[in-house]
Amino acid sequence: MKNKILVISFLTVFAMGAAHAQGVPPAPAMPASVDENGEGFVTQRDDVAEKAAKENQNKIVYNPKNQRDPTLSPDDFLLLQYRERQRLAALEAERQRKLAEERRKREEAERRRQLELARIKDPTIEVRNKIRIGGIIGKEVFIGDKIYTVGKVYKGAKIVDVRNEEVVFLYKGHKFKKKVQLK
Repeated sequence: MKNKILVISFLTVFAMGAAHAQGVPPAPAMPASVDENGEGFVTQRDDVAEKAAKENQNKIVYNPKNQRDPTLSPDDFLLLQYRERQRLAALEAERQRKLAEERRKREEAERRRQLELARIKDPTIEVRNKIRIGGIIGKEVFIGDKIYTVGKVYKGAKIVDVRNEEVVFLYKGHKFKKKVQLK
């Protein structure tokens, strides 16, 4: 063991002496500097020179032609691409479904609003569409399978007048006419 340590130290001394003999200057001493607080710090000259040299060199950047993971086989990469396209298509379909649902809800709300507005303007609409006159004989009217005369009420609408081909009803203070409808 002593022989190995002795040989290593001898080689180290020999190498330093050989380098000095060939004219290689020894490593420069590290200059000590003092900062504002008066505390000393050491700066290595070689680090400053190396940093400046590195900044001047062109930086090499890895810029692959595609984004494929090199650890994947081409088939695995195609499978991943296919699955990603399917995932994106499913997300888009869900987004379109939600948009269609919102559009349908807006249209339904608008339809209800228009219907309510029509009821306010003409309250006879809701009853007028439910009355179907089957025929008229004199002052009697066939509505459904029953006979009604002037003054009778059908679904909240009072029969005011019976004419040749139409009947006049009164509903919530509004008059409306309904003609005979043959099937």
